[in-house]
Amino acid sequence: MQNFLRKKLLIISGFFFVELVILGVLFILKNQNYINELYYLDIIIFTFSIFMLINLIVVFTCFAQISKSKVKSDVQAIDIIGKDTNDIYEFGGIGLIIVDDNNKIVWTNEWTPNSQGLLIDKEIYTVFPDLVKEKENPTGNTITEINGKKYQASYKKEANLFILKDVDNFQALSKYQIDFSPAVGIISIDNYLDLSGAYDELELSDMLSLVQKNIVEYAKKFNVYLRKFRADSYLAICTLESYKKMEADNFSIIQKVKEVSAKKDNNIDFNMITISIGFAVGFDDYNKLSEMAASSLDLALSRGGDQVVVIPYGKNYTFYGGRTDAKTKRNQSRARILSQSLTAVISSSENVFIMGHTNADLDAIGSSLGFYSLTKTYNEKVKVVYDEDFVETKTKLAVRKTFTKEQMDEIFITPQEALKQAKVNSSLLILTDVHRPSMCISKDLVSKINKIAVIDHHRKTADESVSKPIFSMIEPSASSASELVVELIRYNQKRIEVPSSIATMLLAGIILDTNHFRNKIGPITYAAALELKNYNADNTIADSFLKEDYNEYILKTRIMAKSQTIEEGIVVSAAEQDDIVEKSMLAIVAQETLMIQGIRACFVIGRVEENTIGVSARSDGSVNCQVLMEKMHGGGHFAAAATQIKNSTISAVYEQLKDVIHQYLNEALNSLKEKEK
Repeated sequence: MQNFLRKKLLIISGFFFVELVILGVLFILKNQNYINELYYLDIIIFTFSIFMLINLIVVFTCFAQISKSKVKSDVQAIDIIGKDTNDIYEFGGIGLIIVDDNNKIVWTNEWTPNSQGLLIDKEIYTVFPDLVKEKENPTGNTITEINGKKYQASYKKEANLFILKDVDNFQALSKYQIDFSPAVGIISIDNYLDLSGAYDELELSDMLSLVQKNIVEYAKKFNVYLRKFRADSYLAICTLESYKKMEADNFSIIQKVKEVSAKKDNNIDFNMITISIGFAVGFDDYNKLSEMAASSLDLALSRGGDQVVVIPYGKNYTFYGGRTDAKTKRNQSRARILSQSLTAVISSSENVFIMGHTNADLDAIGSSLGFYSLTKTYNEKVKVVYDEDFVETKTKLAVRKTFTKEQMDEIFITPQEALKQAKVNSSLLILTDVHRPSMCISKDLVSKINKIAVIDHHRKTADESVSKPIFSMIEPSASSASELVVELIRYNQKRIEVPSSIATMLLAGIILDTNHFRNKIGPITYAAALELKNYNADNTIADSFLKEDYNEYILKTRIMAKSQTIEEGIVVSAAEQDDIVEKSMLAIVAQETLMIQGIRACFVIGRVEENTIGVSARSDGSVNCQVLMEKMHGGGHFAAAATQIKNSTISAVYEQLKDVIHQYLNEALNSLKEKEK
């Protein structure tokens, strides 16, 4: 409409100026008497004057119509978005464009790009082509670039109104705010107290100074504020931008410290020196971040140290490092303190329940019986939670052979009866060989009792663990839970009476988890076995508990026969879809396959329950089984790990495992590469 009026105005204005020129010429001719018939000349001048007046009226009418059209558009915009909102748009420098039904621009405000009245009557899509998709599918999130600047466009259909918001400054400000949000970390030197007691102070200080120098230099490199608040710990504060740079660097300080500590000085091996880091990001409260960082560090240490654990606010934990097996950080003093702490909790409890994991093996039941003997010395009201439906066959038979019915009635209690007797605040629940509530024999008992003690040798998982246990002893460096129990018994301030039958069960638990003292053993493991011999443990009987019958041997052979090589030295075996195989059998197959020369890691898949597929993983130390099993929501140790998957098939799990191995094998081999360096 305005375009038509402008054309009309232009034509009339042209006629008007032509008439004006002619009229001027006529006046000149009249004054100079070039035309004698002045009467006719006056008539001509009068006529031209009338035409000029009419043209002038038309011009003013066009101007009035154009002004009226603009006012109408102004009123329409205010009617739709409201005067206050319109004022806000003006204040925020937000562009507004109104189009007619033919998509031609009829009005813009002063904040519209390319405006100054130059856009009126132009088709909007020829000027802003990106706005087509916003009109066709209004989302309010269409980003268009105009004159090198980015605008977020939204469309109001009822008013044919486009709103253009300059997001360049907003995005820059948002990025600045995110990049400079805080990140808080705690850096700790692992095993500092153990090292201090093991080495000469002067010799150790030189090595620790070198380690600390590397930490300080790393912090400077990434603009991290570092503050030492303990002999073995630093507080690290930085921006999220700096944290992301360290993340992209894969926290190389972990490896640098290991390289420094791998050196030997004065014939002293400092290979034990590693560091752990807990970081927290994604929140603007420094107090909250420091609490989260401390929690992350605790998790890193409980998983064996030598790693970084990050907890983004409201998200799951992220792990970096942890590619080497856990170093032992236990000593006599620490064991004595832990034993006294646990017995103090036992003594102050009204009654005590001891429980292992579901599908309990000899280590879970053996360690439970060990705790029974320890607890009996301080509290007569103690029972081991036991249900044959949740105990593997060999362990079930071992218990039946070892104890009479009267002894079993005295020692054990069903989960249902334990729930009846348990008191929320005064009872104590000891979890052994497990720290995940979902894997306990009775999850309801874990939920009911507030006082819980956790003793486990599996690396702590981030997704699930007991919340705020009253006592915690999670030692990934230990061979078994039975070893940990013997250690607490050995260094207790009282002489704990352990019957020969229970000592034998404890020994069987150690033999099981070390594969007859072949894997994951150290001086403390042998010391625990020796201590059990002092309690008259019978290794012949313990070994008999682990013997397989003929049917088991046939099943094991059949599973091993189906082994396939996935990568060089990596073997996967699978049982038949219809066979129900105990988890212990999967572990046996994996362990025996690993004994074959050239095999670095073995993964065995089988149906352990009607709707559950289990995977058992073993390696010779060159492949981190835990890393691979964690990708399938499992866990375990560096050289021994497992997972369970609900509502799946063996073939589906087989394909999933192959994908995980192909995708993450290099990550799991990092430890081997580090050792080769």
